[in-house]
Amino acid sequence: MSQFCVQKSDIKKVLNFAIHFPIDLNMYSKFLVINNNYKVKYLHWSIILLISLIIAHLIVTESQKKPVLILVHQFNYQVAMAFSWPFTFLLMLWIHYATKKLDIYVPWTTKWWMRIVMQFVFGVVMVLALDVAVVKSYFDAFNNDFGKSGYMEIEFPIVRWMVLFMNSLYIAWFFAVNYRNSTKMNDGLKNYITFLNDQKEQERFFAQKIEAKLGKKIIQVELNEVVCFEREENIGYLYLLDGRKFNMDLKLNELSKLLDSSSFYQINRSVMISFAAIEGYEKVKNKQANIILKDHLDIDVSLLVSRHRFDGFKQRFEMFKLS
Repeated sequence: MSQFCVQKSDIKKVLNFAIHFPIDLNMYSKFLVINNNYKVKYLHWSIILLISLIIAHLIVTESQKKPVLILVHQFNYQVAMAFSWPFTFLLMLWIHYATKKLDIYVPWTTKWWMRIVMQFVFGVVMVLALDVAVVKSYFDAFNNDFGKSGYMEIEFPIVRWMVLFMNSLYIAWFFAVNYRNSTKMNDGLKNYITFLNDQKEQERFFAQKIEAKLGKKIIQVELNEVVCFEREENIGYLYLLDGRKFNMDLKLNELSKLLDSSSFYQINRSVMISFAAIEGYEKVKNKQANIILKDHLDIDVSLLVSRHRFDGFKQRFEMFKLS
């Protein structure tokens, strides 16, 4: 009965990633849009009151042949409405609250077969039985013959259709609301799974190493330790978070092919910088910008974003902040 359709493999993927790549799930709770304790909100009592007025009027005037404008001014009509309207309202409230209670104790999604039976008993049979019993008592109180009144042939079918319609409306309402919310939930989970995949790829990317030189020594440096790469004439350098500086053989155009463009960006002809090292930027003249590094970082390179690279840098930096 549920519209929840995310694949089991996707759920396993979420759990496996959470184990091997733990992250702060609260940061991404915006993806999980469904509350498991969500209760469906049905018709407001004021709407039920208005509908009950219309139905009560139909019940009272069904057997009458006089024009409505004449009937509403007659004393008998007013007395009948004084009884019929509140009683119809109470019958509809019965269905309303019975359905809400059944949603809690006999939910559609887990006990649908039992719910059908209980909805029919509490939402239809008991309501119609109560209607007949109360109306019969009303006739008896005024010494009128209930059997000869024609109520069961004329007015009762209206009540029956009202009861069946309201039950059908509430059932349809329940599934419509839950379909909408489960669709949002599916979309949210798909987005979340996509994020986890991206996060996993980012973890793998930063776990990669790049070759650097210190004198005659060749070492492997992890990308998550790199602040930026610099190229001056034929000499390449890389700067680390701890302030160390190493030589490298790779050119910037070779690095751009190797590195993830969502994590590193070439801001000018000689410098490629990690977004993780950037606090922000300050616009300067000629559509350029100066990079503002995070407080603990201090490197001696040009941090000027060139004019023709600024728009691309700005876009990538905004995307990095949202990731």
